[in-house]
Amino acid sequence: MPSFSLDTLAAVPSGERDALAIVQAQNETRIQKLVPVRMGRMAQSAFAYYRGSAATMAHDLSTVPNSGIQVVACGDAHISNFGFYASPERRLLFDLNDFDEGGLAPWEWDLKRLVTSVYLAALDNGERRKDAWRAARKTAKSYRRWIGHLAEVSALDRFYATVDSSQLSSLFGDTGRKQLAKTERKARTRTSEHVLSTMTVTGESGRRRIVEQPPLTTRELVTDPATINRLWGEYVATTREDIRYLLLGYRLVDAVLRVVGVGSVGTRCYIVYLEDAKGNPLFLQLKEARETVLATHGGIEQVSASGAVMTNQGRRVVGAQRVLQAHSDPFLGWIEGYAQNQGEHVRVDYYWRQFKDMKGSINLARLPLEDLETTAKVCAGLLARAHAQTPAIVELAAKSPGGRDFDEALATFAQGYADVCLADYEQLRAAIASGQVPAEQGI
Repeated sequence: MPSFSLDTLAAVPSGERDALAIVQAQNETRIQKLVPVRMGRMAQSAFAYYRGSAATMAHDLSTVPNSGIQVVACGDAHISNFGFYASPERRLLFDLNDFDEGGLAPWEWDLKRLVTSVYLAALDNGERRKDAWRAARKTAKSYRRWIGHLAEVSALDRFYATVDSSQLSSLFGDTGRKQLAKTERKARTRTSEHVLSTMTVTGESGRRRIVEQPPLTTRELVTDPATINRLWGEYVATTREDIRYLLLGYRLVDAVLRVVGVGSVGTRCYIVYLEDAKGNPLFLQLKEARETVLATHGGIEQVSASGAVMTNQGRRVVGAQRVLQAHSDPFLGWIEGYAQNQGEHVRVDYYWRQFKDMKGSINLARLPLEDLETTAKVCAGLLARAHAQTPAIVELAAKSPGGRDFDEALATFAQGYADVCLADYEQLRAAIASGQVPAEQGI
């Protein structure tokens, strides 16, 4: 096992690599006409750049010592990847909400990604560096305390622990509570009925269809109906028995390609529109699942709980989500498919989930520092709860250096790695300004 110390936690990668080359290598296998949209979104701010640079950070973390204690990790645990979503009982929960990079990794990789995102978010909001450092330290402190607490409770208590919207409000100041209430109200409207009213129209034949809004929503790369039905059957076979019976009552109506996120721009993501026998809608998202950056750039072999190598990337994403979220989307499933890519057929795995099912995220830019710190501490506690689903939690708690020194080591890392990220961001901006990297802004 590699050595583990406070110096290990604070160690900042040298940054002696070409970050732009890493990003561009990812772009090579994406939908080429959407690559400038990805670059434009990453160029909006240093924090936006950071959101799209999970591969670069995984590479960098692989160059410094680690704890040797692996957990099922998010792989991209920045603060904007926490948000609201609906539980199966229709409660509004707050939790980790993105698992494209989920897989095995040293526990501190997720925490380092979170504390650095908090530091950068504070700078993005115009806060002073010393205040950004303090926010990062408080984030690490919250994680440390929650890990210690969770190591003392039963495995079932760890498994059932949740945070819902009603528990958050009392933690915020007046500005934060208003922002939280606004986010909650908006999230509760994000249902299939709302999507039906805002994203579809009725054609001359009387049949509803999703409206195209190029370049964000198009029918490009949407395959033929026979293939869609085959893939639909493969997806349904991976769902739970109760969901399989539920889906028997729906028929496929329409599908479009849709641009999502920052780091995901250029990957294949489809919105699938279904109706039941009475015409009631259900919208699902079919999203490309690439090999996690924890493997491709972090060098960590990805295996299941049984020790088998993970070969289907959609199944890996679904597995990570089910482990790390307190309650997961009951419509999760996966398929193995193929997509046309620059003239060649390549394997592309996908996972399925509900689309906009009461999902929402707190607008960090509108939060004063105190409320940003509160949000970060809640996210750190939820990350601890997610990591605590891996039995290594007890070893983690026993071996983690305790106290303020732990918190300050992570804050020191956040400060140092934020500077690396800021330099990478300026490299991207310069490449865009010189014409080396095409970018479309404001999309």
